[in-house]
Amino acid sequence: MALKPSLADRLRSVVGGSAVPRVHPDAGGRPPRDPAAIGPGGDPSEPAGGLESRAARAARAAATLGGALETRGDGLCIVVDRRYDADVRHGRQRVGDIVHGLRRTADGLRALGTAWPGSGGPGLGTPDGLCVVDLETTGLAGGAGTQAFLVGCARLDGDGVHVRQFLAPGFEFERAQLGALAEWMADRTWLVTFNGRTFDVPLLEMRFAFNRLRWPWAELPHLDALHPARRFWRDRSVLTGPDPDEASCTLGVLERRLSGVHRVGDVPGSEIPARYFQFARDGRAEPLEAVLEHNRLDLLSTLLVCARASRLVAEGPAATERGQECLGLGRVYERLADAARAEGCYARAAAEGLGVGDPLLRAEALRRLAFLQRRDGRPDHAAASWGALLATRGAPGRLRREAREALAIHHEHRARDLEAARAVVLEGLREAPDDPRRAGSQHRLARIERKLARRTPGRLLPSFDDDAL
Repeated sequence: MALKPSLADRLRSVVGGSAVPRVHPDAGGRPPRDPAAIGPGGDPSEPAGGLESRAARAARAAATLGGALETRGDGLCIVVDRRYDADVRHGRQRVGDIVHGLRRTADGLRALGTAWPGSGGPGLGTPDGLCVVDLETTGLAGGAGTQAFLVGCARLDGDGVHVRQFLAPGFEFERAQLGALAEWMADRTWLVTFNGRTFDVPLLEMRFAFNRLRWPWAELPHLDALHPARRFWRDRSVLTGPDPDEASCTLGVLERRLSGVHRVGDVPGSEIPARYFQFARDGRAEPLEAVLEHNRLDLLSTLLVCARASRLVAEGPAATERGQECLGLGRVYERLADAARAEGCYARAAAEGLGVGDPLLRAEALRRLAFLQRRDGRPDHAAASWGALLATRGAPGRLRREAREALAIHHEHRARDLEAARAVVLEGLREAPDDPRRAGSQHRLARIERKLARRTPGRLLPSFDDDAL
């Protein structure tokens, strides 16, 4: 049975093909009225006389936010520019150091794009061609009613960062906002987002389609910084006692961990839609000042995450500050099919886990090292890694079970050491009497006993029961 096309697919079919006019006539064939004449309710038929026009309200809001009002053929858009010079600090980091780091480790940044290829062209360009995009929306529920009322963009500008934000002064001016955004990004060679692959970019594409505008970035490479961030910084040892909130991989947690950023007076994300709804009703832009600042900090923090991740990939294990970063770097190298560098990272992480008394880190590093060695055709080395995992005091039970199963398979089928295989299985049965996979281990033990009996004539099969094990 054929699958029903999704809403996004149907919108693409409507927008695709012939060029779409930027200004649509109304039902009577007349062009829309001048945006300055549109009444406060957003209805073109509502007279603006005696009431503050939408253009006047938007101009006042732009002045409050330190921006400018752009009057376009299809509506109004508030544009706010900020430049962060090299000496401006984002936590412990200077903006100039972030910019310099991105340029210096451009190969690492491109490697991240190769490890997590996005839609668009064959690869990322230079850091000077990037554009970081972050949205503030009317809600996170999704669907046709969700609108990105604020789109923030950041690009490298000399030794600093240039941020431009596009704010729709009302719901009816979304088309003008998207048009201004597309024009400013026309010379960009690739996109950078944080969680943009599943949220920001699909939402923007949907809003372009709803406004009958062709999606301009279908061929633009896209790097979502959330994916490498998860490899490097999400998996933290539960044995060192971190705050549970610090174990997440949100942008706020990452900026504190990587640069000590502590936002003062930051607006909670849950309050942002309500602030815009109020602005759309009364035109007062003061509550939006904190929203725009929140958006600008998100843009800088995304650049910070990219700079740190690209440095790790470019410089290797020597650039890591924690064993967890080294473990994550090995996972990135595996995605890049660089087995030699991945193995070095896992071995270093395992050694650090032993040195700092972190059995979870050591066990996970040894597990990944064993898998890598087995895929590389070195089963004896893999068996040694599994054995080291079993010898790690405090290693999680699930990893110990996995190690015993791998060792039993190795001893039985590769090394042909049935006595060693039997010992491994018996040890597992004694250590985990409530293991739901106990029946499988008993089946393996019975098979090994039969093989031993055939190999040694006269050997008796030992009888055993669950209590004895």
